[in-house]
Amino acid sequence: MKTHNFYKKEEKELISINITPLIDIVFLLLVFFMLATSFIQKSTIEVNLSSGEEIETFVKEKMVILILNEKGQIYINKKLTNISSIGGQVSKIIKKNPKNKILIKSHKKIPVQKVIRLIEEVRLAGTDNIKLINLE
Repeated sequence: MKTHNFYKKEEKELISINITPLIDIVFLLLVFFMLATSFIQKSTIEVNLSSGEEIETFVKEKMVILILNEKGQIYINKKLTNISSIGGQVSKIIKKNPKNKILIKSHKKIPVQKVIRLIEEVRLAGTDNIKLINLE
């Protein structure tokens, strides 16, 4: 006759997932994305938009008017010129009177890149005293 041992407990295997490789992959992805991200700061140009009152007082003082019309033509004090000669012309005017201010009037349809290039040329000529308004 067989005797059964009813009190004997069967040992069950504990099934577990090893998460160590998962943690390794997560950290590798984290390091990859941190290194792949660009940490370069973009250079910006500070532009202050002028109010109507500021422009009126600005116009009364000595100033140089640069006009960028809808065709992309540039006028300096009502004389047609090109972008490459703006720096030299503005530099001469600023040397004569350092208190001269620059007023840039640009048409609304002109791309921003052209206006920024004009601002850069004026700054390279030696002045930061620039105001921008829309040409209508």
